[in-house]
Amino acid sequence: MRKKMICGLVSLLLASMVAGCGAAGKPQAAGEAETGTQSGVPAVSLPERIWPAEEESEELQMIEAAQIEGVDREMWLWRTQQPVPKKDPLEALLEDPYGDYREEGGEIAFVADGPVMDGGYNEAVYKGIRMYALAAGISFSYYSTDADTGESAGGFEELVMRAVDGGADVIVCSGYDFQEAVGTLQEDCPQVSFLLIDGVPVGEDGEPVVIRENVHCVAFHEEQAGYLAGYMAVLEGYRSFGFVGGREVDSVIRYGYGYLQGIDDAAADMALTGVEVKYGYVETFQPSEEIRERISGMFAEGTQIIFVCGGSLYLPAVEAAEAANGRLIGVDMDQNVLSDCFLTSAVKGLDDAVIISLDDYYASGKKWSEEFAGKLTWYGVENHCAGIPTFGTAWRFAHVTMENYYEIYKRMKQGEISVSDETDVRPSLSVAVAYF
Repeated sequence: MRKKMICGLVSLLLASMVAGCGAAGKPQAAGEAETGTQSGVPAVSLPERIWPAEEESEELQMIEAAQIEGVDREMWLWRTQQPVPKKDPLEALLEDPYGDYREEGGEIAFVADGPVMDGGYNEAVYKGIRMYALAAGISFSYYSTDADTGESAGGFEELVMRAVDGGADVIVCSGYDFQEAVGTLQEDCPQVSFLLIDGVPVGEDGEPVVIRENVHCVAFHEEQAGYLAGYMAVLEGYRSFGFVGGREVDSVIRYGYGYLQGIDDAAADMALTGVEVKYGYVETFQPSEEIRERISGMFAEGTQIIFVCGGSLYLPAVEAAEAANGRLIGVDMDQNVLSDCFLTSAVKGLDDAVIISLDDYYASGKKWSEEFAGKLTWYGVENHCAGIPTFGTAWRFAHVTMENYYEIYKRMKQGEISVSDETDVRPSLSVAVAYF
């Protein structure tokens, strides 16, 4: 059984990331580290100290010792106090020296609605899977829809069935498109556990059905992240805003409506007039020339900064922004690394929520605990799972300090600032919004 101590080490590292979330108010019972075997692989005992013979060179002894069966070379170097090249601990967590990744047939399977390494949503989910699986020594695979169309030739249910047929124990499904597939397969495949991100099981009519014991669902208060991004952009000095959302699904709507509320509150707090927003959806998460032209047109009309929300829409957005010297707000994960045109990103703790969920599954004996089985768990500012990036090179604000941000964040966390998560009704605003 995988102990929660494994995930605890990973979560400590995640806490240094953009919005590393805690266990949603759930006590995290850490177990003592086990010795013996894990995944059927015998544990290797390293020598406490290996001293080179006086007549042989230190370099030769180092090489020979590193070839001892089962001894990791870098661990041996550390034990013998030899210099070890420094690595970013988060980057090191994503390396796979023992071959835990499999093209098919992994114990943990990720099914994605589009490219896995998409620079956004799917990549954030996959990062959580990799971090947990590599830390715990568990095999994992991914299965994805067509990279160009975002569609599966046999449908999303067939995509999930590929993972089931491959022998996956737990299948992580990312996004809205897998709700119906999980709604059907949770009963047809009771031997498999499902983790459904940003959705709940639905029937053929699109209406929610009972969440079975082999399913755990995760959702986020995206409106809180959108609010913080919008509020801080106003404080930075922007007055003309845009929002281009992908498909009009709940998570995207929450991001957008939270963004509008943040802009509106900041404008009111600063007694500003003339703040305006252009707001709309393009009904796809796939990039296109039409989307680039739309965003270019918004910049040409005077829009200063645009929140681009969904899938690979950032690709045409970056092209348009760089040509117009405009600014963007990214989504889901810190997208500043993609282009200098990003001011910040509205992020949610996808990777950490995945780690917390997988940790629960393995710590409970390869099943969901009573707190997770058949349940939907929400993550937001209360557990540090919504916000904007603040570490490393992510902070690009010139006129706003991190202290300004943390003050707003603290007020939201303490309940002084309330952000509506309503998706059926547009928020009531004082700033001018032109919907398209």
